[in-house]
Amino acid sequence: MPKENILYKFIRSLIEKIKIKKHEYIMATIEIVLSALIGFLVAGIVLYVMEYDPGEVFYIMFNYGFNDPEYLFGKAIPLIMTGLAFSIPALAGVFNIGGESQLYWGAFIGLITTYYVTQYTGIGTLGTIIGILAGILAGAAWALLIAVLRVYRGINEVITAIMLNWISYFTIIYLIIKFFTNPIIPHQSIEVPEKASLTPYPGFIIAIVGTLIVYYLLYYTDIGYKMRVSGLSPASAKYAGFDPSRAILSSMIIGGGSAGLGGSLLILAISHNIDTTMSTIYGLGFTGIGVGLLGRNHPIGIIFSALFFAGLLIGGQWVELKTGAPPMLSDAIMGIIVIALSAPYAYRLLMNYLSRLKKR
Repeated sequence: MPKENILYKFIRSLIEKIKIKKHEYIMATIEIVLSALIGFLVAGIVLYVMEYDPGEVFYIMFNYGFNDPEYLFGKAIPLIMTGLAFSIPALAGVFNIGGESQLYWGAFIGLITTYYVTQYTGIGTLGTIIGILAGILAGAAWALLIAVLRVYRGINEVITAIMLNWISYFTIIYLIIKFFTNPIIPHQSIEVPEKASLTPYPGFIIAIVGTLIVYYLLYYTDIGYKMRVSGLSPASAKYAGFDPSRAILSSMIIGGGSAGLGGSLLILAISHNIDTTMSTIYGLGFTGIGVGLLGRNHPIGIIFSALFFAGLLIGGQWVELKTGAPPMLSDAIMGIIVIALSAPYAYRLLMNYLSRLKKR
């Protein structure tokens, strides 16, 4: 009975929230639709000027981009989590572009932990669980470093994140080459043991569960409320007795943990190893920024945003194969569409961020 009451209250509060913000949701929908139309129009013009058939390109992109659910879900997993890594701190007034390195460490520590736990215990499920938890902790710890430097030393988080991204990239490559190379395939790391590996479907389910937990934390707990208030107005937060510094630390821990989860799931469910150029991981954290903006920094919106983004990425590869278009053209088309969709929200977010910087 208590569980039913909790579920009933949750559903009721959700319905009430939708009713209260109905106008806001309608305006956001109109904004997204208009932005999409503009994006596809501009992309169509670019294709026409480049002497490609816009109708054919868009048909290939969407038909092939979304026709394989397993591949689509696998592609979306790290994008969901890095989208959260950007969006959660953004709600607290922090511009976290360190999701890239937080994903790296989640992937690397998740891989190493899963491998050795499985090797020593012989229990694949145990290796998987501990590997996922280790990845979350690694991402959270790396993000916490950025937050600590921001809160206690006053160092801008963007500068710190850029430096830590590159430090992480080269450090992990060094560690793989020096200590964790696959003896059979020298350009790859050791493999996730088969008994501990996942497929994209369970990996996607874990990512969705993680996103729903984040949604609950942000909108139904005291810590989430304090983060959102601190992000909207640090002065109001202080007046209400909240500590904006704690909100920054909390948001970065949760955001970094999300990226770390994305990294561990990427390794366990998709790639199963890390190559010595990190080609399967590089850039996913930066892509997550676009996913977060496209999803309006809302956990549920980010799920759909990541699926849309993943479909465009897959479809873009097929456009290259089917039409002979260079990779740059596909990237440009995707970029135009995503920029058009996320630009209005990104502009508002940037203005709010700059205004908070002036008030420090």
